[in-house]
Amino acid sequence: MTNKLPDEFIARILGDDSIPNPEGLLDELASGNPSVSIRHNRLKGCRPTQDADIVPWCPQGEYLPERRAFTFDPAFHQGRYYVQDSSSMALAAVIESLGLENSVCYLDACAAPGGKTTVAIDSLPAGSFIVANEAEQARAAILDENLMKWGYADVAVTVGPAQRLGRLPEGCFDIIAADVPCSGEGMMRKDPKAIAQWTPGLVRSCAALQREIIESVWPLLRQEGYMIYSTCTFSHEENEENISWICSEFGAEKLRLPEMPGVIDGHFYPHLVRGEGLYIALLRKPGNSNPARPLTEKELAKATRLMRYGSVDSEPKGKEMIPTHALALRADFDFSGRQTSEVDRETALKFLHRDAITLPSGTPRGLTLLTYEGRPLGWVNNLGNRANNLLPKHLRILSALPC
Repeated sequence: MTNKLPDEFIARILGDDSIPNPEGLLDELASGNPSVSIRHNRLKGCRPTQDADIVPWCPQGEYLPERRAFTFDPAFHQGRYYVQDSSSMALAAVIESLGLENSVCYLDACAAPGGKTTVAIDSLPAGSFIVANEAEQARAAILDENLMKWGYADVAVTVGPAQRLGRLPEGCFDIIAADVPCSGEGMMRKDPKAIAQWTPGLVRSCAALQREIIESVWPLLRQEGYMIYSTCTFSHEENEENISWICSEFGAEKLRLPEMPGVIDGHFYPHLVRGEGLYIALLRKPGNSNPARPLTEKELAKATRLMRYGSVDSEPKGKEMIPTHALALRADFDFSGRQTSEVDRETALKFLHRDAITLPSGTPRGLTLLTYEGRPLGWVNNLGNRANNLLPKHLRILSALPC
């Protein structure tokens, strides 16, 4: 498959002398042949295998030779890894370059679907508090699901325009990640929609929206705090020009990025790196102040719509309180005292399809935690002749299971 790139886009790239071999970039974008990579969940003790093809800037990241049917892999639903473009994993190297020792308060202002948020969770010091915000309700639901699978408890998920977060107290975050909405040029190899939607007008409108978002959230960053700005586009208007504007408007200092093979001035070009197009910049706010404190549930709910604050570990069912699916997938969940039943892949997929399952003869009745490859999968209520499936309906696999 090859992509037909917009003529105006081609002309702009060919006229950009900051891009090494612009013809090579256009050829790669037109190829329609993206790389495939996953990132293993450090919190759950998951690691790439010894002979894995590791992403250079993220030790937890692994390139795959081809795309797999991740939907039919129980490990994916357990949150043991996340399917993510390798360029986006660069956030790990940027955060780790800060040399943080103590827990921080971290805002992901434009967080869905959650890949970069989970990178931050794995890279920040233990005990850090994360606010993950998404403007659109449907995308926020996907964000919440992905963060639930990742299994970190100290997370709040908010829904609404990032500009609304400006109602929060000033200086309430140590780090703000702004993966701002953009024209999507870096996704052209991967997503034909990025080609279909592209116009010079879109670039201009995105650049204006990006400044509006930064203007709203910058006051939330404490003095001496860090902002990590990123887009998936090549446009100077959305990248370098906006960084220059932040520096001149707010006195921000642009910091040097860690060395990453093939990356040029924060740009990930698909013909130079094994990943999609990305731009990333690290900024520091001038001044000197104390570390931020975690925001309260009340403060967040007052500023914007709060979808979740922390981990919800139990829920009512009839007259009883039963453990939630989120508890089963928490990275710190100690299930050693729980009744468990180890299942094979076929049974695990039936559970994830929300089918009725039968546990081995002799399994005690009552609430039972299914495990797959020794790790929690979800809850059933074993009645003896069958087990009631307690997987939340919205998490079920909708596709027909493989034979």
